[in-house]
Amino acid sequence: MADPSPSSSSAPTRPAGRPGALVAAVAVAALETVSLVVYAVSLAVAAVQNPGSISAGPVVVAIFALFALGVGLCARGLWRRNRSARTPFGVVQLFGLVTGYTLVQGDGTATHLAGWAVLAVSVVGIALVMSPGVGAGLD
Repeated sequence: MADPSPSSSSAPTRPAGRPGALVAAVAVAALETVSLVVYAVSLAVAAVQNPGSISAGPVVVAIFALFALGVGLCARGLWRRNRSARTPFGVVQLFGLVTGYTLVQGDGTATHLAGWAVLAVSVVGIALVMSPGVGAGLD
């Protein structure tokens, strides 16, 4: 009679830890979340200090704050290995590509540098979310 030990089962086993690509994707999402929160706060401060500088200041701040919340939820979902967080995170990276391209086309060195940074993070995010390691690490 065969010994019914757990190692003799034919079901695939999941590694104990999270794959490195999944951890990196969560780190990218966390970086984007923090960046969006900092940007929303800086817009709020600018709107309070100089009310005419930003048209519809509260609305713009709310939009970036909600976007930060959404990206944060993607990070949380990826960390919890929730497969449904993968697509929204990929869509966020596409928004990042559009935003980075727009910034690169803008005026000023700081704007260009910010654009290149956004593009780089978005490309890394897309590469990570599309990687087999992330797919294998999700439930």
